[in-house]
Amino acid sequence: MLRYSANGNSFVVFNLLEKSLSDEEKEKLVLENVGDEDGVLFVERKNHLFSMDYFNRDGKRAKFCGNGSRAFLKYLFDEGYIKEGKVDFWSYAGLLRGIVKNDKVSVAMPEITLFQKTSFDNYEGHLVVVGVPHFVVQVENVEEFDVEKIGRYLRQLSDANVNFFEEVSRGYLKIRTYERGVERETKACGSGATATFAVYREKTGVSEAILQAPGGQLRLYLSDGKIFLEGSVERCSEG
Repeated sequence: MLRYSANGNSFVVFNLLEKSLSDEEKEKLVLENVGDEDGVLFVERKNHLFSMDYFNRDGKRAKFCGNGSRAFLKYLFDEGYIKEGKVDFWSYAGLLRGIVKNDKVSVAMPEITLFQKTSFDNYEGHLVVVGVPHFVVQVENVEEFDVEKIGRYLRQLSDANVNFFEEVSRGYLKIRTYERGVERETKACGSGATATFAVYREKTGVSEAILQAPGGQLRLYLSDGKIFLEGSVERCSEG
């Protein structure tokens, strides 16, 4: 069992390449071992490719986790399963492509399957599905925003992760996220950053942006018609 951090998003990693577990067994492992981390990554194989099965800290599977997928690839690299360069892998959101360059890992995010302007209570924003649903709201002074209180409220109304962002300058945003399943503010959220980038791109037409999350910077960029998420990943500890 290893622990990884991807721009502040923290994960426990279990290697299941030599055995398989039922969903009930996985849920039990998550609840017993997640501790204060955001979620758990199970490393598996599917159709001769590596496969990521991601569970939130509540013991429930999520179709996808952007920063989790980057931590997943960094684990494979650290353990010698893959080399630097491009790699295809499976997730519950489908077949995805990653790029590993030592401590920088990029992932081509799942296709956006819903992009809808909407509001919950008095908060206007966009509902965006990037593997998992996100409600994206632009605010002022995001660092002073009560993400725990308002994020929890909007998460219940929307049944989605909730992302609050502020434009500091063109192509540079600050973002904070309340995550469904984790049920608290997290230091970063890859799919939330992607949903926010999609909303910002719709407004400005940019093809690249830096999103400053509490856990560090994430770079979002377009390549071959896909949105890539890039950031740092580090191994934290064993056991």
